[in-house]
Amino acid sequence: MKRNVSNPVYLFIWIGILLLAGSCSQNKTENNTQQVTGFGFFSRIPGLWNGPVSSSTTAGSFDAWYIDFRPISADQVSQFSMLDTSTVNNISFFIVKYNSQLRIAMRTEGCHQDTCCVTYEVMDSVAEQEGFYSFSDFVKGRKRAVTTFRFTGDRLVVTTYTNKFNTSDTLVWHSTWNAKLGTRSNTLEAATHFNYPQPVMTRDFTSAFNSMTESIFFNFDNDPYNSLSQPYVGSVTVNMSVAANLPVNSSDEIFLVFTTEPLFQGLLYQPQNLKYISRYVLLNAGTKSYKLKNVHPGKYYLYSLIDKNHDGTYMTGDYMSSDIMNTFTLGDSQNISVNTIIDFIIP
Repeated sequence: MKRNVSNPVYLFIWIGILLLAGSCSQNKTENNTQQVTGFGFFSRIPGLWNGPVSSSTTAGSFDAWYIDFRPISADQVSQFSMLDTSTVNNISFFIVKYNSQLRIAMRTEGCHQDTCCVTYEVMDSVAEQEGFYSFSDFVKGRKRAVTTFRFTGDRLVVTTYTNKFNTSDTLVWHSTWNAKLGTRSNTLEAATHFNYPQPVMTRDFTSAFNSMTESIFFNFDNDPYNSLSQPYVGSVTVNMSVAANLPVNSSDEIFLVFTTEPLFQGLLYQPQNLKYISRYVLLNAGTKSYKLKNVHPGKYYLYSLIDKNHDGTYMTGDYMSSDIMNTFTLGDSQNISVNTIIDFIIP
């Protein structure tokens, strides 16, 4: 239906309706916010974060983990990452209905060497002013798992304790991530698009864990909120090649990096811009194509490298793509392909 807004009378009436609707909507949001314990968490967690991971698990520890938390709906924020070629970690926070209440849920999908599980935890303890939030198992509570988040300025410490799949009578330390906020500029477009955050329900978990002794799944078929069904995100297939004059062997790996800001100003490398890393993956040098799923919409810079001496750094003698301004933009739920050629020896 078209509305005539060229007439000043209609225009002022329409503006008045919008303001009234906005006022009613705001009051409803404020009331619902009070009903969602720990709602302030949704304002703290978005952003590009990075820092070391220490772990007691078989996955080991990592010098740095870069993740990109962004809104993917009005009441959901998620990150999708890989720590290495065989370690996947996807985390989402969203509002669910559980025991007739609106609660904040955390979904963690972890895979290591083709062994995967999905755990669900619910926020059970909050100290908003201190920036402290705690989650535990939906069914078994703090007897199975506890994950705590402590925000202090631009710092975040995430600590997880578990009963080691019911092999321990008490919770034991699982892992700690000491992270620093790189930026929140990556979140602005999605936050505006969804008017994020809003205290609305993503899923009804009233019966999600019926007949279960703990809220953990080892079979994706039974997962009540599979990561592939999550909204807004898309996929990027990277087609890669190495110049014929650059020798590679079976032990070499291709390092693909997506950043939200460039790592170079002209030809000058800007190491401080590593804080803008959004996604990365290590692949066998023989890989010709790789699809990254659940990528946040937005503009990215693509870098591709090979660490020839396998020292974990990219310096003199290593390979990289000479196209240091290789950019692409991913749209809402879009699937695209991009190309990169590794053709340059770092001097």
